[in-house]
Amino acid sequence: MIPASYRDKNVCIIGLGYVGLTLAVAMADCGLRVHGVEINSKVLDALKQKKAHFSERGLNAKLAAHLASGRFTFGDKLLPNDRITVYIVTVGTPVGDDKRARFEAIHGVCEQIAGVLKDDDLVILRSTVRVGTTREIVKPLLDRTGRSYDLAFCPERTLEGKALVELGSLPQIVGGIDNNATFRASQLFSFMTPSVVRVRDTETAEMAKLINNTQRDFLFAFANEVASMCEVAGISAHEVISAGNIGYPRANLPMPGPCLEKDPYILAEGIERFGFAPQLALSARRWNEQLPIKSVSRISRLWRARAKGGVLPGKIAVLGLAFKGRPETDDLRGSLALPIIEALRGEFAGVKIDGWDAVVPQADIESLGIHPVASVEDAFAGADIVIIQNNHECFAQLPYSSLLPLMRKPGLLYDFWNTYTENFVGPVDGVYCTGLGEQVVGADVVTAMNRRVGEKPGLAVVTAAAAG
Repeated sequence: MIPASYRDKNVCIIGLGYVGLTLAVAMADCGLRVHGVEINSKVLDALKQKKAHFSERGLNAKLAAHLASGRFTFGDKLLPNDRITVYIVTVGTPVGDDKRARFEAIHGVCEQIAGVLKDDDLVILRSTVRVGTTREIVKPLLDRTGRSYDLAFCPERTLEGKALVELGSLPQIVGGIDNNATFRASQLFSFMTPSVVRVRDTETAEMAKLINNTQRDFLFAFANEVASMCEVAGISAHEVISAGNIGYPRANLPMPGPCLEKDPYILAEGIERFGFAPQLALSARRWNEQLPIKSVSRISRLWRARAKGGVLPGKIAVLGLAFKGRPETDDLRGSLALPIIEALRGEFAGVKIDGWDAVVPQADIESLGIHPVASVEDAFAGADIVIIQNNHECFAQLPYSSLLPLMRKPGLLYDFWNTYTENFVGPVDGVYCTGLGEQVVGADVVTAMNRRVGEKPGLAVVTAAAAG
């Protein structure tokens, strides 16, 4: 419950994307009054329908309630408002082709805030930025006003698709320009989360966010290298990692797959100014970026080894197009599906590529330059190759015994997350199944590797090398 005497009850959030909109709803849940500013017409059109422009379970119901009560309002311009005392910046900082972060949006928003800033206002930067951004970019823009104000950096840390839950449970890191700013920002977030971690300055808070995400990217890079090693060794990466993690606290390796793409570059950009190049972080990022090309190359080798007369596949279906499946999201940004599709076009010129996703709208699938299909059955029907790109829970429950026979023969199912094995009853004649870090399973494959799957009657395994 927010005390009546609390001065920062009115908050303005600039940028109502995945970060800003969930934060707005979470703060309204706490009893704060929130005004959001957004210029994207797609976002505004959805809000006018009392809906979010993206998918997160439970979000639309809360959003509609706060819009109806007036606790959350929105507009497309940042206007002077005597009641608002807190401005939170949540605009995006995409990385360009030069691997440098783009801060134009932050510049523009800070200039707008400067136009409405009052004495004693609090400004909080929440976007992902390089170390030093709050002090070196935001502060000078606001200092020009001559106003006295508080400034802090409070990084977003939530898992997309689970933001509302995590905003109310994860510790919030807070670093201010001075002690007063740190205390004031901490007090604001203490109404939303049970734990606030105060650090000595904005740079520490900026670094903490980048280190968290870069560490995860690094672990995925090692997991992806483990997958490559297991492929050539003729063993299962998922079994290796699972066995190593069970009951052993010093091992916490994730399953192989994609991860956060921009944070290592933003980290490096900030640290390189001090004359240090973070080699491990950048090497890990480059390894992860090679994953689509390496995987499509393996898919090509496996399929061509079974196709006769050098015939190219007529249809490839890519399932699970969002950048992740668990928790559920419809966000395509940073999705491995995009470079996979590009690599498939390079490997199989002229091939038809169909796409299906449990939550991504068909119009967004079509924007990728592929053909959206209405159902999983439509995706499998007549496909030479089916690729499962993310780990949405639906893929562990599909009736593969009835879907695989719909494919053309020889057919190849490639599952990046190996989820198909959770509901896999056995191979189908003429269709082969595998995944990242896994061996090929097929009803008619006979190699020396059979001895390793003797406990699974009817299954056979062949290494990628044996497949050609």
